[in-house]
Amino acid sequence: MTLRKKIILSNILMVLIPVLITAAAVLLCMKTSMGSYWHTLETMYKDENNLQSAQSLIYTYKKELWETDWEAPVFDRNEKMNELEKQLAEMGYYIQVRMNGEEVYTNISGKDMDAAMSVAGSALSTAKMLTASKKDVSVIKYTFYRDADACSIIAVNNAHSADQARTYFQSYILKYVILFALLFFGMVLFVNVVLSYWISASVLEPLEKLSAGAKEIRDGNLDVVIPYEKPDEFGRVCGDFNEMCQYLKQSVEQRLEYENRRKELISGISHDLRTPLTSISGYLDGLMEGIASTPDMQRRYLNAMKIRTQDLQRLVGSLSEYNKLESGGFHYDFAEGSLKEFVEAYLDASRGELAKNQVQAVFSCREDCRVLMDGDALKRVFDNLMTNTVRYREGEMSRVEISLRRVESDGLEADGQDGKDLAELTFSDDGPGVPEESLERIFESFYRVDESRTRSEEGSGMGLAVVMEIIRGHGGSVRAENHNGLRLVIRLPLAKENEDGENTDC
Repeated sequence: MTLRKKIILSNILMVLIPVLITAAAVLLCMKTSMGSYWHTLETMYKDENNLQSAQSLIYTYKKELWETDWEAPVFDRNEKMNELEKQLAEMGYYIQVRMNGEEVYTNISGKDMDAAMSVAGSALSTAKMLTASKKDVSVIKYTFYRDADACSIIAVNNAHSADQARTYFQSYILKYVILFALLFFGMVLFVNVVLSYWISASVLEPLEKLSAGAKEIRDGNLDVVIPYEKPDEFGRVCGDFNEMCQYLKQSVEQRLEYENRRKELISGISHDLRTPLTSISGYLDGLMEGIASTPDMQRRYLNAMKIRTQDLQRLVGSLSEYNKLESGGFHYDFAEGSLKEFVEAYLDASRGELAKNQVQAVFSCREDCRVLMDGDALKRVFDNLMTNTVRYREGEMSRVEISLRRVESDGLEADGQDGKDLAELTFSDDGPGVPEESLERIFESFYRVDESRTRSEEGSGMGLAVVMEIIRGHGGSVRAENHNGLRLVIRLPLAKENEDGENTDC
């Protein structure tokens, strides 16, 4: 059964069931001691010899009395007048009609007229209006006037309807009660049908739209929008449906992006593993086939194999570390400290290594910033940045400029730091930079801009990806810019300050 039919049926039953229960209760009362009240009601409106019914009928047909041609045969008379005569006869009454005192029609027998005279006496001829009843004989007389003319009708019942007598209550009141009950039920039924259609339409319309939207999603269309904005429950459901579509679309896009990154990651891992393994396999073949015939050559082959093995170890270590950073399994040992002192200490400790790699590092600090940091993790960040600078430079030497200052968040952070002061650490080199379309992707694992960066012996391909995860682990952000080379802007939240303006551990 459809929803519309269910609504119509339920509305009808809401009226029909109480009516049926009420009717059953009334019938039950009539069959029990409560029925005496019904008998009293019928007795109150008892119509002896149908006297009241006949009076009402005669008065109703007074116009037809004037318009009837009483000299015409019965079958040619006014149809309504014939109906009057028929209905009175069914009640046991026979009539006599007089116009201006002259009899024009009668079907009253002499016996019935004698009975009427015995009840009404001389008043039957002299009275204008008369109602009299004695035992089984009833007499009615009505006189109607029009201008100077007078029309009188006498109706006599001489015990002709004793077996057919009906109460006035049965003839009129009960009939009208039933009529009004039927009208009431019909009106309720009509209103229910109209309201049921209205309610079902308000329900079925959004349901049909939701069904159509679900089919669109099933067919792969995640851009579907349910055009239903009425302020009702279905409006909220349709709104939730639209939000669900957007969420599904984002989920699918994220899944596709993740799948692409997974493919790139597998491709990068395969490439970076294949190169050293191929090299090791080649050196092993050389040793096994006797190509390295001298101890010196054998030593050089073994040394090259050791270097390639270290490349593999470094790659596996980077993968393990990146996996821990990305999955949240890496444990940071945070402590509040001065970022200025950390950078100065790092540069001082790395001075020999930087000189060896021909890197000139310059540090400038406008104001000190205290942050919560893991010193070892931040050292890994600086190591990766320095390694990238050396690996991709075009000249013989590299110049690195590092600056530190306090800035206010500009809304670019995705970690809820809007409106707060941040420590901004800028790392700039004089290398070739990165194409603009690749700036946002250089932090992805194994992403390389061009073929010149595909040599696995120069690194694991995950340096900047590790940098990104470590900075995120510190609650900060990092972005890349082209500024006479590559510039990386790192922002970290400052440690909270107490009321005296001193920094405290948070």
